[in-house]
Amino acid sequence: MELTQRQPFGAEALENCAAALASGSLSSVNGPFTARLEEGFASFYGAAHAVAASSGTAALHTAVASLRLEPGTEVVVAPITDAGSVVPLLYEGLIPTFCDVDEHLAMTVEGVEAALTERTGAIMLVHLFGGVSDAAALRRFADERGLFLIEDCSQAHATQLGARPVGTFGHLGAFSMQQSKHMTSGDGGVVITDDDELAGRMRLFRDKGWDRSSPHARAYPHLGLNYRITELQSAVALPQLATLPAVVARRRAIAARLDEAVAQAPGAEVWTPPPGGPASYWCYPFYVAPERRDAVAAALREAGVPVTGGYIGAPIFECLAATHEQRTFGSSGHPFPLAGEGFSYADVAVPHARAALDRVVVVWIHEHLTDADTDAIAAAITEACNRGAA
Repeated sequence: MELTQRQPFGAEALENCAAALASGSLSSVNGPFTARLEEGFASFYGAAHAVAASSGTAALHTAVASLRLEPGTEVVVAPITDAGSVVPLLYEGLIPTFCDVDEHLAMTVEGVEAALTERTGAIMLVHLFGGVSDAAALRRFADERGLFLIEDCSQAHATQLGARPVGTFGHLGAFSMQQSKHMTSGDGGVVITDDDELAGRMRLFRDKGWDRSSPHARAYPHLGLNYRITELQSAVALPQLATLPAVVARRRAIAARLDEAVAQAPGAEVWTPPPGGPASYWCYPFYVAPERRDAVAAALREAGVPVTGGYIGAPIFECLAATHEQRTFGSSGHPFPLAGEGFSYADVAVPHARAALDRVVVVWIHEHLTDADTDAIAAAITEACNRGAA
């Protein structure tokens, strides 16, 4: 089958890019499009501040750096996530630790509590696949224990827990604008917060720590990196704030149509998102038996459906040499020596996460798939599941 291609960039994005190019400057330091993107993003989510960065990973790093946690501090993360949730922690000298997820693939208070130690300083809550973990409960839990809560909303744009958008429950909420996300500038990211001090630190960090308030001499009061977004990225992203609700609504409609097929397919099981609010479906996951996962994925690929069997394949700490081999900075293994002698991930128990990865098949969907496209994918799922069914 030949599916409709995604085209998230419309006439306004082209006009914005032309205006940015015509200005002769694509730096966001004084550019109008980045300022408008940050203002619009903050308004969309009802946050006091939005700080844009060059990628989703850069946004997460900027958020983590603003907390100024002591090296060796542990941060609890989900075991099913992208490397972008983990690598910024290591670069800040922090130790990622991992909690199991529940049957909805959500992080929970119970799971996080089981992973806490006396060295824990923060929680990074990952809203996987656009599902909604209970950020309200986790924020209460974090506040009771004096921990920071970062929401990784990379896969959950315009997604609500009750009447409130995710990203606004944590001290910080980070969003990715990588190509596959609900809104995209190819790469890019934004962090939202209501905390004036954290916002100020983030603006410094993403600009090499440069305090530009002095007109005469350079001052770098804080360590930082160049994670500045460009004006072209902002120009492309800005119009998508207006279309974001429709993008999410369309993805939900596609998922509902596919759910009907999966529910009838032999040996297949619908993913049930967390109950806090409707998922925004960054992708469309469903389950089959572990021994059939790769065959079903192969049959779908053969039919022309973009699909991945097992998503990341294993818990993220087993995917990264930086964690499972502690291969980081030279031969130092930094920051793991700060966690104590013999620290390893060999005994991390995440049975729900492992079981889900063994069974999950991820179909890559987008909002421009037509009903005919969706029906063709549904038919391919049914056919793939029929092959070899008992």
